[in-house]
Amino acid sequence: MVVWKLKGCPRCGGDVFIDREFDVWYAQCLQCSHRREVDAVAEPKKQPITAGTERSNPDR
Repeated sequence: MVVWKLKGCPRCGGDVFIDREFDVWYAQCLQCSHRREVDAVAEPKKQPITAGTERSNPDR
């Protein structure tokens, strides 16, 4: 999962994306490629997919 920070680069003011490589989180600028490690980022919780749930149909 990639997270974007628009105009977040400290060097050029470009757009920064935050991603993970193995167990290291990093932020890298899309324009100038400035890269730095960041502290661990909390990953969003994934919602479980429930099979067999039916939608309510008001026409029935």
